[in-house]
Amino acid sequence: MFAKRIAGALFAGCLTLSPILAKAQNMQNLGITVPGGPGSGLDQVARAMEDALRKEGLVSSVSITNVPGGGGMIALSQFITTKGDDASAVVVQGAGTVFFPLTNATQVSLADVRPLARLAGEYEVIAVRTDSNIADFGQLMEKFKADPGSIAWGGGSPGSTENIFFARLGKIAGLEPRQVNFIPHPNTGEVVVSALNGQVTVVGGGLQDFLTQVESGKMRVLAVASPERLPGLDAPTLKELGYDLVFANWRGVSVHKKLPEADAKTIADHMQALVKSPRWHEILKERGWLDLYLPEAEYQTFIADETESAMEILTDLGIAK
Repeated sequence: MFAKRIAGALFAGCLTLSPILAKAQNMQNLGITVPGGPGSGLDQVARAMEDALRKEGLVSSVSITNVPGGGGMIALSQFITTKGDDASAVVVQGAGTVFFPLTNATQVSLADVRPLARLAGEYEVIAVRTDSNIADFGQLMEKFKADPGSIAWGGGSPGSTENIFFARLGKIAGLEPRQVNFIPHPNTGEVVVSALNGQVTVVGGGLQDFLTQVESGKMRVLAVASPERLPGLDAPTLKELGYDLVFANWRGVSVHKKLPEADAKTIADHMQALVKSPRWHEILKERGWLDLYLPEAEYQTFIADETESAMEILTDLGIAK
């Protein structure tokens, strides 16, 4: 229900894209490398890309290669070493692809590929079990400031999106990032279980991570880290609560650094046509994703800013390499 209302408000007016589609008709195949196994967040984006590209007639064939492990760096390394002469190859990435090399001594990072387009994502939300004794975000922060260790913040692995998000929130609140009592989990399902069992005080993630529980009345959202309120979700933004923090878990694509400019331009045109296509907007509605598209130059600036701010926080946490 929330997803449909959010999507309906955000994507009601799909753009007419005939000029863009006309430019993007000359590409027959696209090979997508996924740094994760089937069903993972990045895999879901790759499958969504395949769906829209095929149904919109933008490409004739899409192949997806899943390469799990190493925080996405195994896939990135394979892409770098094997796709230098492939004019139809992309690799997908997300926020974790930026953060993992900062906490691990990896030999590769997004600096070794050419980020081409940010496609979609979800703004982070802060949620609690419905019967939590924390009434709202203001009360949460009062308790946190009075006794930082009393609040258990649940999220992904150390150095994950949630770890960085909560640490930045703590820093804005005037505390040391290391004072955030962060409880890591191996996957989103475990985060939800911890919230429902009361093993953690509060959890973070994308709205879709908790949507089923929110709609069934088992969880409620205290705040969202979006620039403005999300339509259909009765929760304030951090900014309106006095915390100047916007934070999203995003998804994008990169190409090989050796790719000729003309080939990179062709793929970029296809990504622009993809994000403006009716089928892509349908997928965003179905999955509750937000249109966070950025073209190449803006995407690369965004990644540089993300890397710098994450490195600062991870250094504060003592886990940056």
